[in-house]
Order: sequence, then structure tokens, then C-alpha cells
Amino acid sequence: MGRWLEALVIAIFVLDMTGSPLLVASMLMLRLLPMALFGAFGGVIAQRFRRLSILRWSSTLIFGCAVAQAWLAHNGLLQVWHVGLGSFLSGVAWSTDFPVRRTLMGDIAGPDRVSRAMSLDILVGAIMRTIGPLLGGYLYQRIGLPGAFLLAASLYATGGLLLILRREFAVDVLQSAQGSALSEQSVAGAETVLDSLRAGFQALKTSRTLPGIFVVTVVFNLWAFPFFSMVPVYAREVLALDAAGVGFLVSVEGAGALLGAILLSFFARSEHSRYIYVFGVLGYCGFALAFVQSEMVWLVGVLLLLAGAASAAFGAMQSALVLMNAPEGYERQMMGLLSVAIGTAPIGFLHIGLLANGLGVVPACTLVATEGLIAMAVVLWRWPRLLSSQPIR
Repeated sequence: MGRWLEALVIAIFVLDMTGSPLLVASMLMLRLLPMALFGAFGGVIAQRFRRLSILRWSSTLIFGCAVAQAWLAHNGLLQVWHVGLGSFLSGVAWSTDFPVRRTLMGDIAGPDRVSRAMSLDILVGAIMRTIGPLLGGYLYQRIGLPGAFLLAASLYATGGLLLILRREFAVDVLQSAQGSALSEQSVAGAETVLDSLRAGFQALKTSRTLPGIFVVTVVFNLWAFPFFSMVPVYAREVLALDAAGVGFLVSVEGAGALLGAILLSFFARSEHSRYIYVFGVLGYCGFALAFVQSEMVWLVGVLLLLAGAASAAFGAMQSALVLMNAPEGYERQMMGLLSVAIGTAPIGFLHIGLLANGLGVVPACTLVATEGLIAMAVVLWRWPRLLSSQPIR
């Protein structure tokens, strides 16, 4: 909830301060940049350090950033560069999500249930993705930026406290992932970081499907996900909505993700995960393309709802497919490489931001969504196995 609340109020603040779609997109770009810079090391770090400790430190970092920005905003000192720095530091914390937290979830669920486990994770995230922007837009309009950042800080503090209180559970989870996980840790102790990364890349080459899965993630982050950064810009400039209206519109996309996650958690089967993954990306690009062609708020809301459902399909299957197709013993390295693939998103945000600054938000989104559909056609031609059933090990 804190993450989505913060993303919304930052977007509105930067747009109000500068009027620049490029700078709005840059805030999300800076938040995702650490995945590109450090994502490949995340899997190795997860092997060498206690995953619970990593999660605690990341919670402390994002809490500190939110408190600092609340203080600056309260005293009238907050500038765009402060927000950019806070976004980057928060991104460092979020870059641990895939190699640390989601790998723990995979350990708990096992290969037969990993698709539903990731769907449930997307479900929880989608609920907060709906509530967070609603709260952010309301707080920004009613009590201003300091109150919004303080609420985000309190939410981050709550998450950190839960990690401390559930220490016994976390220890049990770590012990449950014995066997291969213990052997991985002993091997990691004898390897250098670069050796471990090199082994991960070598293992990736042995798979006929996993490279295509990573490329689909790259396509989503270059040509689909950056569209999200333009929703507040479109709502402000084209639909002329106030801060609360912007928050509501962004939350509709989250509600679509919630609906999609609920359906996936009940009906998603691991053998269908490749189809769901691919059509999630195609659907998101298609709905994004239709979204910017309408100026009717109700139709915009419907299309955002559908786009959110498509993003949930992609997000739930992304981690599940990597874990199911990773060579045995290399799950954490593959999740680290997944962070790198996700880390290509800053390029996509820069691309759409520059286009929006030069051409306007509607032509920019139209062009980017079209590029994404073309890119997916090329990927499916190169890796036709993505449109086949997923074998269960």
C-alpha cells in the first residue's frame, strides 16, 4: 500500500511542479534502476546472507526515505531532486523482492503450487494497488504531501515490525528449504560472486524456453509497464481530473489487477502458465492502445480495469515460470537475472517520457503500445514454445 500510495503522490507532485511527463516517468525509472544495476547480484546475496535480515534492512531503508521526504515537505524544502533520490534509494530496497522474498514463497509452495502462490501474492498486491492510489490522491488533495509521506512511512514501519514479530516463522521457512538449498549455500561459500553469476548465465544457456521467458519480461518492461507512468499525466492533461480523481483512475487499474488475481488464484493451473503469461503482455499493450484513444472517463476506466487484469496475469506467471523452468539448484540466480530483466524498465520509462514531452501523451502511448505488440510478435516467432503447455517437474 505504501509503495503505490507513494508512487501516486510523487507523480502528481512532480507534474504539478514541472509539467513534464518526462520527469514524471523518470521517478518510476529511478525506482526501477537499481534492479538493472544490482539485480544480477540479488540471487547471490540471497545465498550468502540470511534472507530475513535482507528484508529487514530493506524495510528500514524505505522507512527512512519516507520519513525524510515527509520532513522536507512539511518544512517546504522538498524539491524534485529529493524525490528522485528517495525513489532511487527505495528502488534499492525493492530490488531484493524477487531474489529474496519471492524465492522464499517458491520454497514454501513447491513446484506444483507455485503458480497459485504467486497469484495469491499478486492478489494481495492488487488489493493494495487499489487502495494505495485512492488514499494517496485523497491525502494529497486534503492534507498535502507531508501527510501522504507520513502514512507511507507508517505502513513501511508496520511491514518491518511484522518481519521482526514473525522471526520464528521465517526460521522455519529457511529450514524447510533444506536439501538443495543447503547444498547451494555451501557451494556459494566457495565461489566468488562473479563465479556464481557466470554459472547462472551458463545454466540459462541450457534452457530452450527460459531465455524467451526473460525476453517477454523485457518486452513488458520496455513497452507495457511504462504506460502506467502516463496515467496520471493523461488524467490531468486530457481528462482534467483533480488529485482525488487521478488517484481514483489509477486505483481502477489496481482493481483490474485485483480481479485478475482473484480469478488466477482459483483457476490458474501451472500447465497453462505460459499461455497466461504471453496473453497478459499482449492484452496489456492492446488495452493501453485503446485507452489513449478515448476521452470518456467511464470507457477509460473500463479499459484500465482490463489492463490491470492483464498485468496481474503477467505478474503472477512471471516468477512462477522462472522457478518452474530454472535448472535445478539455480533458482536464486535465475530470480536475480529476472530482476535484471525487470531492470530494463528505466529504458522504457525514458523512451515514453521523451516521446510524451515531444509529441504529447496520446501519440506517445499509441506509438509505444504498437511497438510492444510488434516486439511480442517477434518473440513468439523466435520462441514458439512459449505457446505450449508448461511441463511440471
